Amino acid sequence: MSFKRDVQIAMKGTYRSVWIFLIVNVSVFLLTNILIHLVKLGGDKTTAGELIADMLCMPSGFTQFLSRFWTLGSYMFMHVDIRHVLFNMLWLWFLGRIFCELLGSKRMVIVYLFGGAAGGIVYLIISAIIGDANSILFGASGAVMAIVVAVATHAPDYRVYPFGIPMKLKWLALISFLLTTAIDFSSNTGGKAAHLGGAIFGMLWAMNNKRGNIFAGMFQRKSKLRVAHKRVDDLSYNQQKNTIRKRVDEILDKISRSGYDSLSKEEKDFLQKNHDKF
Repeated sequence: MSFKRDVQIAMKGTYRSVWIFLIVNVSVFLLTNILIHLVKLGGDKTTAGELIADMLCMPSGFTQFLSRFWTLGSYMFMHVDIRHVLFNMLWLWFLGRIFCELLGSKRMVIVYLFGGAAGGIVYLIISAIIGDANSILFGASGAVMAIVVAVATHAPDYRVYPFGIPMKLKWLALISFLLTTAIDFSSNTGGKAAHLGGAIFGMLWAMNNKRGNIFAGMFQRKSKLRVAHKRVDDLSYNQQKNTIRKRVDEILDKISRSGYDSLSKEEKDFLQKNHDKF
């Protein structure tokens, strides 16, 4: 199978959003670092890193932010070094795939982008409270934290195996939040503020997703047809919907007990086709 074919399958599969965000984050990291080194080799005395930070990283001052409002979206794709991008992308790969399996690839786009934006807004608020107007925010950790908390809120008892250790998602999310956010808030305050905003959005999104409110239904395909004969069709429609819901719940229970790989091809196809309906 050709590389091109492999890429096409990845971009159309269950994890397509994970792949897209991985590729965008790594590409931006490589391009910005190449640009910085080219400028340095050219003998330019201007610090290329500072120029890129001014253009794409999010400033803490509200007045500065208004003049560079697009950084609310661009900051979540910027990383400072290889350890920074590697850590965030490993978390995105590990938890993003579980999110796509349980909630769908389109919903992950919502949680990543809006969770990252929520992290940026909380960063602005906390910076204003503590009087910090000279720092910048960058990195995908706020967006990734939104994904971690959202999937853990949706399926708290889903069992995962980080480093081979069996653990429920709710405990993994809690431990990661405490270690990266709640402990020693005085250091890396900006990044931890973004984690906090992402976590809040992820939790609220997952809670509302179960009720079908707010951002939960965005990008979800809706039928353009209206029921023409409602009185005749209501009973059979509700029976069919209840049957599908019961089957989806059974498959999700199986995933929670044994993992996604334990599903048969028929179960995976059924879940992929029907999970967006609930």
